[in-house]
Amino acid sequence: MKVLCSGLNVVDILVSTPSDINIGGKNACEKILLQGGAPAGNAACAMAKLGHEVSFLGYFGNNPLSMVAKSELTMHGVHGDFFIDKKEASPAIAVVQIDSGGERTVLYSTKSYIPFSPADIDEKALKDFDLILVDGYDTEINLHLLRLANDLGIKSVLDMEAAEMHIMETMLRLCSDAILPFEAAKNISGKENALEALKVLSKMTHAQVVITDGANGAFALQEDELIYQPAFKVEVVDTTGCGDSFHAAYASALLQGFNLADRLLYASYYASQVAQYYGGRTCLPNKSYMEKYCPLFIKSK
Repeated sequence: MKVLCSGLNVVDILVSTPSDINIGGKNACEKILLQGGAPAGNAACAMAKLGHEVSFLGYFGNNPLSMVAKSELTMHGVHGDFFIDKKEASPAIAVVQIDSGGERTVLYSTKSYIPFSPADIDEKALKDFDLILVDGYDTEINLHLLRLANDLGIKSVLDMEAAEMHIMETMLRLCSDAILPFEAAKNISGKENALEALKVLSKMTHAQVVITDGANGAFALQEDELIYQPAFKVEVVDTTGCGDSFHAAYASALLQGFNLADRLLYASYYASQVAQYYGGRTCLPNKSYMEKYCPLFIKSK
């Protein structure tokens, strides 16, 4: 099944920060890792690993960051048919500091980043896709893609953390499935409780709304029934990319025809595997791995 992923394009520099850092001096770090990053890019890589035919939409220039971002995507099996050359374009860059307790501090710059323009996409090419996954950062192109997906009857998964309120509300109404971190859900709904937030959000959209809350698990409403998926207990090394991999696995499960509860289980288990490694793309399980080890398949045997 064909998937198009669109959103902020980022290169991550992940640094394990020493607990006794010498400010102003030189510090040896256990790990420094260069990887592609950001929600849509990470999701594209994960969905390709899960066996889907995935394309990523973005601008790439003639510079080191573009070279890294391109090679990272293609290395994981993402197609470059929607990579568009734009001389002055560059991915954003982020430095992700991870301390010994797993806490992350992110420093980033979007100075050279150019948001994608709807004028540069061939709308006719979208009709062949089965699902479109977008983030809440590149809002002009992603609003355009959600509207096209609606018109074409294509499933669309929204991964939205933050944007202007009217944009978040519009994107929420346009997508078929919305996955929001708890903070975003609270901001939009005005509710501090996951169940109450879901009730408000579900009245704002026809979409299936899912709220994720890290180690506290994931929540969704099916009609009036609350479905709760606890997070899997694993030894967490780094949470970079865990939310992105959750969205990717959820989208894959949606394409595979899983029911809502099974989609949440599949996505939660996938994210738990990513969390056990340093970097958001270091370990992206494939479909065979999931069918062998995910409790969803074990319980059905």
